[in-house]
Amino acid sequence: MEATTDKLIPKTTPTVSFRQNNVREAFRLLGAPGRFVRANLLFIWLVILFAVWSLSLIRGMPYPSEVWRAFQEMYASNESNNLVITTYTTLKLNVLGLFWATLVSLVFSYISVVPFLYPLNKFLQWLRYIPIIAFNLIFLSFFAIGANLKIAMLAVGMSFFLITGMTAEIAAIPRLKFELARVLNYNDWRTFYTVVFRPTLPKMIDIVAQNAAIGWTMIVAIENFDRTEGGIGAQMFFLANQPAKVYVYLIIIGIIAVAEDQLFVWLKRLLFPYTQISERA
Repeated sequence: MEATTDKLIPKTTPTVSFRQNNVREAFRLLGAPGRFVRANLLFIWLVILFAVWSLSLIRGMPYPSEVWRAFQEMYASNESNNLVITTYTTLKLNVLGLFWATLVSLVFSYISVVPFLYPLNKFLQWLRYIPIIAFNLIFLSFFAIGANLKIAMLAVGMSFFLITGMTAEIAAIPRLKFELARVLNYNDWRTFYTVVFRPTLPKMIDIVAQNAAIGWTMIVAIENFDRTEGGIGAQMFFLANQPAKVYVYLIIIGIIAVAEDQLFVWLKRLLFPYTQISERA
């Protein structure tokens, strides 16, 4: 009798049940589907977006086939506006500008813990409302037209936003931690390193990654202001009446931006592996 009852009860293999749970999680509020399901969801949405783009009736938006032909033409070009050379020029500007912006921002963010220097930090935060082009004459008085001018403009422009985000992270440190350091008779330098500097460094990487996108929006304006070495910004200005080629550069910027985000994730895991340890109840 027991054997007959067992045959009547449908059995679900653990693998099927696991997949069903993963799919169900994808439609729940704050669901947690597995990596395989997340990858498929990304692929599905890419297909949907590509289909919408292919069937788009928006005037001025080139079709994927036109963008592909423009990419082949730009890649095969033997002139100075070759796609690879142009992308390398802009990518180098982005990396150098982000590097110097990060160093400058870290310095001016961490000095905010000193009351005497906090007004200077606040003034630099306010400057993020002013377009970077407004500082053209100031930069021209220090740098000649060329790569150094563009790197300085990009680094300073990004620093205003980075300082704002980094200072907010420092201000979020509980006051109790500073009081505890005083109770333990830490001097100012040890308090700064233990309470401020070391704990906030992993978060600073996240802030740099989030603000890296701002650099790409500035690059177009900066390279358009100084077109001596070319670059994506300068080429987009010259190709304004050829939307297919402009979209090639926009797609390249998107691919580089995604790669940069992933690079920062790997960098954080490499330098601060303890941040990946999740707390368990």
